[in-house]
Amino acid sequence: MKKILPLILCAAISTAAAGASAAAAEIKTAPHDTVFTQGPVNPYGKFFTGTSYLHMLSENDSVFNAPIGNVTFEPGARTFWHKHSGGQILLVTGGEGRYCERGQKPRVIKKGDVVRIAPDVEHWHGAGPDTWMTHISVETNVPNNKAEWLEPVSDEDYLGK
Repeated sequence: MKKILPLILCAAISTAAAGASAAAAEIKTAPHDTVFTQGPVNPYGKFFTGTSYLHMLSENDSVFNAPIGNVTFEPGARTFWHKHSGGQILLVTGGEGRYCERGQKPRVIKKGDVVRIAPDVEHWHGAGPDTWMTHISVETNVPNNKAEWLEPVSDEDYLGK
């Protein structure tokens, strides 16, 4: 038993390390360079189709009232339909993506674009079908700005069909 215990411990440690490496391997890196760090997998992923990453640049607090996040989308990833009671501004910092308001066709957004979304406008945003996209998300009119998440964006809506 004394000889077996070290082998069991080594096997357990190797298995744990392999599991951690596999989890780390699931995080992909955008092929474009942006000013800010990509961040880990988005903890709000339940409101997204596909994989996105979030690095909060400024957490919401009572001093600044300015939640600002760096969001990176893998190809095909997008938010669900949603709206912000106080509006939102997107600053595209890398790649190419899509932005769409309810009842409209998606439009291409690229590095350098600024998207101003008025309060209570239902919309979605994300990467292109074959391209990564990163944007800074600025929630405006805080602390009274609440996000309301709606249904997933259908493939037909995403592709503009």
